Amino acid sequence: MLEEFRHLSEFINKIDVHCPNCAKKAVIISDPENRNRTRFTCAQCGSSKEWIGQGNVVLSSKSKLAGYLGVHVGIPTDPYFGFSLWYAAIAKEEVLFAYNLDHLQFLEEYVTDKLRKRRPNEHGWSNQSLQSRLPKWLLSAKNRDTILAKIKELKSK
Repeated sequence: MLEEFRHLSEFINKIDVHCPNCAKKAVIISDPENRNRTRFTCAQCGSSKEWIGQGNVVLSSKSKLAGYLGVHVGIPTDPYFGFSLWYAAIAKEEVLFAYNLDHLQFLEEYVTDKLRKRRPNEHGWSNQSLQSRLPKWLLSAKNRDTILAKIKELKSK
């Protein structure tokens, strides 16, 4: 059985993205203690950029705030610059994405796990865990083989 509680914020300290200049793999590194210390760098073309903004907010994919960055659930972009994620693919007509290999590994383990139990912690039930926020199509047993094949494909990128 997997770890009880994981939060999306654990996976946004290092994000693999497509460089907007050369389309090669680039990285965004963020300091979890101070998100204002976030930097995009591309080792291929030398492009770099500092993020100037304020903390992250989780929004639904239906949010229509023009120019707003942040974690948009269901949209495969990074929460700082809005660059497209390196690990993204279509699976079962839905977008499967991960911020980095650790996030992809978490998804693989969760999809593979057939015994997904939830228990309350010392504060009661939590609905803030990443596990509780995963979409139903990702958790469906009928999609398991397709999703695991896509994850394997993304890991080999």
